[in-house]
Amino acid sequence: MKQLTTLILIFAIYSGLIAPIGLQLNMQVHAQIINRKMTQIDADEQEKGLQFRLSEGVEGAETREKSPVAATDPLSANETGNLLKRLPNIKIEKEDQTDFAKRAGSLPPPKTGKNINVKFPADEQRGTPKVSNDQNLEVLRFSPEGVVKLAPDLSVTFSQPMIAVTSQEQAANTVPVEVSSLPEGNWRWLGTKTLMFDTKSRFPMATKFTAKIPAGTKAVNGQVLGKDVVWTFTTPPPKVETMIPSNNQITQRDALVFVSFDQQINQSEVIKTIAVNSNGRKISIRPANEDEISKNESISYYVKQVQSNRWLAFRAVNSDGSTENALPADSQITVAIQKGTPSAEGPLTTTEAQSFSFKTYGAMKFVKSYCGYNQSETTCAPYDNWRLEFSNPIDTESFDKMLVKIEPNIENLNIYPSGNSIIIDGLKPARKTFSVTASGALKDNFGQTLGQEAKAIFKTDAMPQALYSQGGNFVVLDPNSKPAFSVYSTNFNQLKVKIYKVQPNDWTQFQEYVRRINYDDKVKKPTIPGKLVSDKIVSLKNQPDELIETRLDLTEFLDGNFGNLILDVQPVEDSGKAVQVRAYNRRVFAWAQSTNIGLDAFVDNQELVGFATDLKTGKPLSGVDLTIYPNGSQVQSPKSKVQSQNTVSSWWNWAMSFVAPENSANSANSANLEEIEAAQTNQTDANGILRLPLPENQAKQQNILIAKRGKDVAFLPENTDYYYQQQGNWFQKPQTDSLRWFVFTDRNMYRPKEEVAVKGYIRVFQGGKLGDIAQLGDKANGLNYKIYDSRGNE
Repeated sequence: MKQLTTLILIFAIYSGLIAPIGLQLNMQVHAQIINRKMTQIDADEQEKGLQFRLSEGVEGAETREKSPVAATDPLSANETGNLLKRLPNIKIEKEDQTDFAKRAGSLPPPKTGKNINVKFPADEQRGTPKVSNDQNLEVLRFSPEGVVKLAPDLSVTFSQPMIAVTSQEQAANTVPVEVSSLPEGNWRWLGTKTLMFDTKSRFPMATKFTAKIPAGTKAVNGQVLGKDVVWTFTTPPPKVETMIPSNNQITQRDALVFVSFDQQINQSEVIKTIAVNSNGRKISIRPANEDEISKNESISYYVKQVQSNRWLAFRAVNSDGSTENALPADSQITVAIQKGTPSAEGPLTTTEAQSFSFKTYGAMKFVKSYCGYNQSETTCAPYDNWRLEFSNPIDTESFDKMLVKIEPNIENLNIYPSGNSIIIDGLKPARKTFSVTASGALKDNFGQTLGQEAKAIFKTDAMPQALYSQGGNFVVLDPNSKPAFSVYSTNFNQLKVKIYKVQPNDWTQFQEYVRRINYDDKVKKPTIPGKLVSDKIVSLKNQPDELIETRLDLTEFLDGNFGNLILDVQPVEDSGKAVQVRAYNRRVFAWAQSTNIGLDAFVDNQELVGFATDLKTGKPLSGVDLTIYPNGSQVQSPKSKVQSQNTVSSWWNWAMSFVAPENSANSANSANLEEIEAAQTNQTDANGILRLPLPENQAKQQNILIAKRGKDVAFLPENTDYYYQQQGNWFQKPQTDSLRWFVFTDRNMYRPKEEVAVKGYIRVFQGGKLGDIAQLGDKANGLNYKIYDSRGNE
């Protein structure tokens, strides 16, 4: 009785402590469940493993008062020990006992660079500048000049040094250039010959500038400019950049119009130059106020995107000043920013009008129906989209696909609005006539309804004949099911199926056939490799215009569900004669491999790393023999030299058993199963990995990696998709030193004959596994270089 009472008291204590926490957790879990239902994902698609989810807690949970703890008597150490003894001992698993996970050591300190205190280019490379005191001072070039879109700065280059080498602050006091209407900015010298004026932003727009270098300007060496050098440059007047609405967009009859420019404008002046017309009738306008702009989501968005004082918003008004229906209904509206529009930056005005147009809505009407890309056809392929076009944009929020009725009914169609059209997407039955009716309750964006039903007739043609398979020209069959190859056809009654039994070494001939399969029939094609094991006519289910899957059972052509086959499938006429069709649309020609070995290869310049797995489970496969064909190399086993030689011989005989045809008389190149099993030299380890050194020479055909495990033989080509590769890339490539460089200039853009300042860094990229980035060292003695611009000019 005492023990029972004790247990009840312990339970009460723990309940009092845990209850508040449990309540809070329960509320959080409840919030998580609600959140999870809102973003429910199919559980089958989720990745396995430990996952976390964060969600909002319950507001005020942290201030909730805890329940008072009940008064209790503490248990003695003896009584507590007796309770704990009832618990089972914790089992220690082998996985629990692991070595201490010591972190990787710190990285070594970075290498320090070495500064080489020389000029770039060195004096012996560039020479000293030669200045002739007999030459007159000239202005070699200046910019900008003429009519320019934008003038961010101004620069002048002289033929002689104009300043002594001194501080930039002192040099900037020497400015021999006079410019009218000079904006805010600073003069600075680029060297001793080029003077530049950097504006704070840019030169003002809509302005003509005159620059002058007066006669008598002196260079450092005393040479004098013989005559005035004067040039002009002009920035353009206002140009319209954004127009809303435009491009014949259909709008409300009280729509706001938004126009932005490439420069600052005075809104009150620009609106005087804007003319709005419809059918020859001028429409009065006024500027839109802030409240009107803020309530219009589209216009308020664009106002925030442009710079201040570069835009104008206005709207049409009636004679009494009201704006309701101020624009005529169902009309073309033209907006013209007329010639003479001024700028707020300069005195120049526009020399020609800039205009755009849009439309106002009228009554909602049904315009036409069509399918596909031809907007006049209603006889369609079964996979064409059907379209019902209306005069106004359709209201997407109120749209319901039940407003569209199709007779006879078609299941699983996607019916949705897009702009001013209803689109009916999906595969339709062939060779039938359908009536499509849109309800008169269909609404447009302006709150109007269609009013009366819109009807359209669509006719579908027969499904085009087709024959194809999945997976391309190289397919690995599913190891978890019966070996079979699926082909899919439409409107064919029979197929001519040829099956060839092949070995991995037939891959090159297979590639050659695929390369030439679509050539003209007059060109002789290579023969299909392997041994023909089946040639028969397969009758298909009689389902016109339906996609039919035909599974070709391959069990009888395989050895214990293992092997390689080529399938050549073509449609035939009812007479049994093959239909002459091209491979890319109505012929299936594929290599099918039936294996349990999943094979991957990772290749660098020196070796191939093979990785074998079990296709059924995904686990690594150990003991899988790997070799590279045709000129593979072997890995020496840690045995005696004699044993190694025997092993290599056995391995070569096994590999050649795939190279030689089945009817070959060269028995020296064949190997029995006992010899293959005795070799055991090129086998994957417990992780399914084997490293093979690459061949020294390049193969004249694409290489393949062959894997063997008992009767199961699989192979992996260098490339399964690119059949025009006719040489192997798995061979040893030298890892030699190469150079890496980084070059830059002071400005990137230069005028003709202008000096260019270039600086560069060059390093040696060392080859080999321990290669690093190094200084040139002795290589610098023979280093020559040329510099080219982006257009190839030296």
